Formats: sequence, C-alpha cells, structure tokens
Amino acid sequence: MGRPFILFATLGIFCCATAGANNIGTVYTNAKIYTANKQAPWASALVVKGEKIAHVGDHSSALAYTGPGARVVDLAGKLILPGMVDAHTHPGMVAASHDFLEMEVVQDRAVLMKNVAEMITSNPDREFILGGSWDNGTFGKTGPDKTALDKIESERPVILFDYWGHSVWVNSRALEVAGIDRDTQDIIPGFSFYQRDASGEPSGWVTESASSLFVNNFLSITPTVENELVGFLTYLRSMGVTTLLDAGNFGIDDETYAALSRLDKSGRLPVRYHASFTLFVPQDYETAISQVKALNEKYGSDRLRIDTLKIFHDGVIETRTADMFDDYLDTPGNSGDSLFSEEQLHSLIIKLSKEQINVHVHSVGDKSTNKFLNAVERAHETLGGPPPIRIAICHLETVLDTDFYRFKDLGVIASFTPAWHGNVADHNVISAIGDKALSQMRAQPMIADDAVVTFSSDITTAEGWRNEAANPYYGIQIGHNRQPIEGGANARYAPPRSERLRLDTLVDGYTINGAYQLGRSHELGSIEVGKQADLVVLNQNLFNVSRYDVHKTKPVAVIMDGKLVHGEL
Repeated sequence: MGRPFILFATLGIFCCATAGANNIGTVYTNAKIYTANKQAPWASALVVKGEKIAHVGDHSSALAYTGPGARVVDLAGKLILPGMVDAHTHPGMVAASHDFLEMEVVQDRAVLMKNVAEMITSNPDREFILGGSWDNGTFGKTGPDKTALDKIESERPVILFDYWGHSVWVNSRALEVAGIDRDTQDIIPGFSFYQRDASGEPSGWVTESASSLFVNNFLSITPTVENELVGFLTYLRSMGVTTLLDAGNFGIDDETYAALSRLDKSGRLPVRYHASFTLFVPQDYETAISQVKALNEKYGSDRLRIDTLKIFHDGVIETRTADMFDDYLDTPGNSGDSLFSEEQLHSLIIKLSKEQINVHVHSVGDKSTNKFLNAVERAHETLGGPPPIRIAICHLETVLDTDFYRFKDLGVIASFTPAWHGNVADHNVISAIGDKALSQMRAQPMIADDAVVTFSSDITTAEGWRNEAANPYYGIQIGHNRQPIEGGANARYAPPRSERLRLDTLVDGYTINGAYQLGRSHELGSIEVGKQADLVVLNQNLFNVSRYDVHKTKPVAVIMDGKLVHGEL
C-alpha cells in the first residue's frame, strides 16, 4: 500500500513544483488532526518547516505548498493533537520523593498501625522513615498522635504524609530533629499549625505550610534526585507533554531550579519549563516578588522560565483547613482560614502586574476563592482594566454559585485536575461539609460561560508517577466520565453527572488553554501556521473509542520544535 501512495505523492509534488519550490519541509498527511483552533478545528495534513508549522490543510494543499523534495509521512489515519501543556504539576517534589516508603491507605486504625510497624521494621538501615499514606478520617478532628509512633520507633525520625499530602504525622524524634517544641509558634493558628496536647506540647500532627517546612528538614536535591527529575520529565514528554508549569516546591525552590538549570545548560531538560516561587508562609509576603525575580535571574533561560508566583492560599477539606464560608459540620467554630487578607491580595496583584509576573493560586474553599476574586475585581478598578498578567485559580473544589460567572468577567483562569473528578466523597469529607461533598470540582459553569479552563496532573509524589496519575489520557477519561479508571462502566460516579466534560473541552484545556495560562498561546497550544511544531501522534483516536478506553491512548510519536523526541514514524 505504501508504493502507490508514494507514487501519487511524487506526482502531486511534481505538479505543484512552481508553487512551492522554496518551501521544502516535511508533510504529515492522511491524518486526523485536531488543531485546537476554533476557526478550523480539523485538518488532514500539515507541513513542518524547521521548528515551525508552515501549513495546515489537506493532502493536496500540503503537497502544493512544499513543492518537490519534501519528506512525506503517511500517518494512516492516526490522530494528531497539539503538544500537551500540564498547567500544574510538581516535578521537583516527584523526584525528591523517589524513595518515599508507601503503604496501603486503610481506614481501620488497627490495620494502619500494623502496616506502619511493618514499614518501619522492614527498613532498619534508613536514617529516617519518610513516607505514607494514611487516611485523614482515621484519627478524627485532633489528628494522629506521636505516642503511637514512638512505641514502634523512638530512635529514628518518622514522618508520614496523609493521603492528600497536606499534613504529616511524626514521632517525638522527628519533632526533636526539626526543633519543634511547646514554644514553637504556629504559622497560622487553625490553618497551618502544630497540633498540641492538653499540656501544650506538640502532639505529632503538623498541617499545611508547617508540614512543608517540617519535611524540608529531611529533603535534599541529590544527584540521584536530579536523575529522577530527568526521568519524570522524559516520561511526561513521552506522554505528549512538551510544556508545563511547576506549581512550586515549598521551600526547596532554589535547590530544585538549580538542578533544572544544570539540566538546561547541558541540553538535558526534556520540556519547556515554566516555574514558580511558592508563597506559603506569611513572612515571605514582602519579599515574594523579589524572590521570583531573583530565581529567574539566577537560573532562567528561554527554556526554563521562572515567571509565576504560586500562592498557597488555603488548605484542604480533609484537614478542615480550606477556607469556607460555613463552619465544618464536625468542628463547630472552625471554617478554616487563608493566608492573606483581601487587601493584601489586591496589593500583591498590583505589584505583580507592574513586574509582569503571573500568579497561580491554590484555593479549595469557597471563601478563599471569593476573597481572591474580590481582590482581582479591585485590581481591575485600580488599574482601570484587567491586570496585564495571567491569573489562575486552581483546584476550586467548592465555589459559590454566584462566583462561577465572575471568572470570565474578570479574566481569571480556572484550573482543574480532572484525575480527581472521579473521586467519590468519602466519610471524612461528607462529615466535614455535608451535601456540598456531592457537588465538588464543577468546571461546567465556567466552560458554559466561555471562561478559560485549564487541566493538569498536579502530582507531588513518585507514587503518583508510578500509578499513571501524571498521564493526561487518564485525566481526560476521568474528566469525561466522572468515574475512576478502575471498574470501568461499573465504577461509581462522582456527582454531579452533569459535570462529565466533553472530550474536545478536555483536550483544549490540556493544550491551547494551558498555553494561554502560561502566556504562550501565540506560539504554542494549537496546530496553526507560525506556531512551534509540537505534535503528538496517537495510537488511537480518543474521540472515537469507548469512553472507558480513552486511558489506553498512547503516543506513538512526539514531535517538539519540529524534531522527533519520542517514538518513531
């Protein structure tokens, strides 16, 4: 079948030699090309010349454009997508966790303690025990206690993450090594704190920003971690991700970006890397912008751009630290909290606008999101128009109905992690917020209003990498179905069912909208003339297969800047 096609292609090129003699490139033809360009969403052929897309159309127009001498690649009907953009991930944290110990997440406390004991005793040579995970609902509102761990291990530090990575359970030795005692001040009482016992001593449960600072005592970016970083980024590229946003490293930003800079300078950085400085403790408020600039001046390049401030604005529902309008049902008097006031956020947006630094905000609670939207609205008034930066709010697990429609009006990007959209609320979340647990992570109102919505993996551990949580096709299937991969059509739905998103919406969120979030939609994110030639050739057409087989999609080839970087054609 190849020979007749080659003969036809040769005749076509010959006939059009005059029209395209000076435009020789590579023709990719006989394809299903989803361009992510609303004006012309589908094509069947394209031409790449150097690093750029030179022509998009059909077989005849592509051959006419190139003239004789072009390389012609027959894709036999395969689907091509633009290069993917992961709009929120944490490669540094993934790499740093490569040797974390993992145990099964269980809700029975006796089984959990048995698993913890086995994990600790089976690793006698480790200087400290760092791993997880445990279910947040196992210990109630006061969290776990150090004494249970002390009975198993008292000589070495033990630090165990909860399932969502927003708190740690530690033993007395870990508290001692980290220098935490009864005189240590909470970062934000009720939000980022060291849980105390009746006598005022730290009990061994550390939440939110305080937990990040705590864990940093036991982390470092070693050569092994640097190699893991290359491995994870290479994996992302093999999945078709050619550009990403590192949404922060919580106190180890400098070490992480130093490692990335070394990779960049040696030609080993596999993807375009946008990065952020993490503002997660109040004392960094005044210096946050200067720290973004300093990191970019020190490590930045065309491929590695540290151009975003990540604000870790509130917590999560599982630890009762997300900032909510209503009190948590099981902890009356507590509605969580957020890092800054509306006035502080407004001032920060004005300063970021002056410096042309984007902002990316972690916000789970409805009050946290409302507060930030109010600050953006005030910035519009102060500036006499929209801030000249990209403003994104991520997670958005609970949002007031009246706030959904402010995103488009204020030019705020809504960023979601669709792999979470199949999570059916468990007993812990329902105990905290009741019926609100049945309508979490709603992207549809913003999509219907034509706001910009982006999608991401947001993984923080190597375990997530191993479990395919960073695979965009897993995210696309879960976002499409509101069901986990396991169980297929029989898996439980995460309500509301109206939030099952369209496939083209999900692909747009992973491509053109992601590029927009990073300020690069003029050159990335869609298959259009003049843009960088980032192309993903897939083994199946995810638009045509069963909705429960989308996750089986894999790239057979990935092209970045016009060069084949994965697979073969």
